[in-house]
Amino acid sequence: MNILDSSTFKKVMYFKFFMVIFIWGSIPLLIPVDFLPFLGLNLDSFQIMLLRIWGIIVLLDTVTYLYIYKRPYTRLAKYLLLFGVLDNGGIGVVMLFLTLIYKLPWGIWVNIPFQLFFGYWFWKFYKEGKSEK
Repeated sequence: MNILDSSTFKKVMYFKFFMVIFIWGSIPLLIPVDFLPFLGLNLDSFQIMLLRIWGIIVLLDTVTYLYIYKRPYTRLAKYLLLFGVLDNGGIGVVMLFLTLIYKLPWGIWVNIPFQLFFGYWFWKFYKEGKSEK
């Protein structure tokens, strides 16, 4: 059985949709400014605007993962899985090092295990998934 037909693929993708839409997209977009210090973030108005833009970009990123989910055997999906590896695994590793160097607040570093989780699975889906030609 191909890994792209497995229940693991579906479960990982559902979890990814949840994280992208509700955690990494909606929270930066909709969080009240007064709540940001609770996350360890003391941002000025320009940084808050960038946070809101980041939320919009992440929500738009949902389209990428929806394409992978709907058409996992296409050539584009295979390249998008590589993007997912860089997007998740790469950012996870970078955030890990930045947390060690700059002591990033918990509202940032708490996402590192999730980023690395998705980076691992997207790499596995890329390597083990067979592409139709």
